[in-house]
Amino acid sequence: MDKVFRYVSIFIFVFIVGCEKKSPAVNIYDSKEYKSLTRKELNVGESIWATACFRCHMYGTNGAVLLDEKAYWDSAASKGIDELYKSVWEGKKGENGEMPAKGFCNLCSEDEIRKSVLYLFDLAKKVQAANEEQSLNNEE
Repeated sequence: MDKVFRYVSIFIFVFIVGCEKKSPAVNIYDSKEYKSLTRKELNVGESIWATACFRCHMYGTNGAVLLDEKAYWDSAASKGIDELYKSVWEGKKGENGEMPAKGFCNLCSEDEIRKSVLYLFDLAKKVQAANEEQSLNNEE
């Protein structure tokens, strides 16, 4: 009887935990991880960007999304860092092309990939802000 009670208790616990609602993703720009980025961490991300991400995201190679495509980056940012990180780590097939696993940085650690994702979003935000400012200056 003790074993039956134990198994039923474990089953109920697993069922309840499994049915628990997941909290909604936090926009990457609102995440603690993004807000607490240090210059050193950004430098790691920038280094990965320069060797593995640059060619595709600067020129649209293989259908990659360009940095100035604000609607895409805003939408992607709303998925949260974990979902974005997973897409880069595992690779992802998009509408216009395919993101290879680890973005061709096969020797990168999980931490380096994560920092490169944060750097890429930071850079995209800066590029978009610069484009908006230039657009406003052109209107004057």
